[in-house]
Amino acid sequence: MLKTKPCIDTNILLPYSSKVFTTLDNIHLFGYVLGELDNLKKNGKTEEVKFQARRATRDIEKYKDKITYIIDETNYNLPSYYDKEVMDNKIIALLNELHNKDNGYYGLSNDLLFRAKCKALNIPCVEFGNNKDSSEDIYNGIREIGISEEENDYLQDNIYENIYKLYPNEYLIINNLKNNRKYLHMWNGEYLEEAKAKSIINSYLKNSKNYDDEQGKILPLDIYQRAFIHMLQNDNAKIKLTDSIYGAGKSYLMLHWAIQMIEKKKFRKLYFIKSDSPPKNRKDFPALPGGLEEKINPLLGVIGDSMSDENIVKKLIIDNKLEIIPIQFARGRSLRNGIICINEVQNFTPSEIEILISRAGENSVVLLDGSTRQIDNKFCNHRNGLGVASINFRDKVNSAQVNMINDYRSDISKMISEMDWHD
Repeated sequence: MLKTKPCIDTNILLPYSSKVFTTLDNIHLFGYVLGELDNLKKNGKTEEVKFQARRATRDIEKYKDKITYIIDETNYNLPSYYDKEVMDNKIIALLNELHNKDNGYYGLSNDLLFRAKCKALNIPCVEFGNNKDSSEDIYNGIREIGISEEENDYLQDNIYENIYKLYPNEYLIINNLKNNRKYLHMWNGEYLEEAKAKSIINSYLKNSKNYDDEQGKILPLDIYQRAFIHMLQNDNAKIKLTDSIYGAGKSYLMLHWAIQMIEKKKFRKLYFIKSDSPPKNRKDFPALPGGLEEKINPLLGVIGDSMSDENIVKKLIIDNKLEIIPIQFARGRSLRNGIICINEVQNFTPSEIEILISRAGENSVVLLDGSTRQIDNKFCNHRNGLGVASINFRDKVNSAQVNMINDYRSDISKMISEMDWHD
């Protein structure tokens, strides 16, 4: 009989929940796995694990029609050396019982020991989506790990060894489980260096919610924002990407950093390009009256919101420090000595992003800002510019990516992000 009933281990649902539910059918979830997810939402060792558990829970609700739930307890007919108090062993015991009755059941786990135990019991169990060379893997540009004091000492003594197989400019949050402190590092291509971010300062920060009145600086609200600011300040990264949840502060930090760089005369101008795709399932916007200036005014909202003052946007345009470029007018341009900020990248097609990035001229950098959780363009449902850019640039020494996971927009926004809103 063909293996047609995949039983998913928790370690796959955490990073790959969306991919699991969109690529597999007839999915089986054990009550043990649901219990582990519920526990990890509150008690995960890292903030990333907690976030992944919350996301997996939402995906379970979203794709519930593809799932069969198995909440039976196991009789635990395993050899005595399989400790019955270990959750993995309970999952394997139940999988063993199901497979003995119907060999269509098989396991999916990225835990090497889990698969080895299954193999010893003649239970088919395979790896899922954990191939670093696979173009379909999810890349966040930043990882968070929990390690012991001894593991931390080894890591610090071997900074030239790429122990975790990090990509160039990939960040590593080290959570020391003994002292409960977090440390931020980045693999710079040669060694694991400590990532120290400087504060963002510019003349438009008086009304900024992250503004520190005493020091006059934007300060990171968490270690993910610290990594994000460090990425912006990394001169070696000419392409800077983020695929962060809404409310994480990505546009806010990018734009204020860009203004700081222009005020310091490191760049001449900010070029801003925003998708004009209407919300999903809505008709295209009707033709707007007026000339080009009137037509692009709706695109200025995100800049005005980030600067907390619409007059600042107008002043930047008058001073020739800000130029709004509709994508219809991008082809043929050569944008030199500038910061090219492409907003809502997930709503551009890959070929459109290719056109826009290729506009970068001498002494320019490109900021790719978006969230693949908010795709509105019907032509981007299968492949979108942000996802493809992440795949294409993740192993390049002149690019960096940081996906932030915490929502700071408001209590309402944070509450909404925890709910299921799928159509």
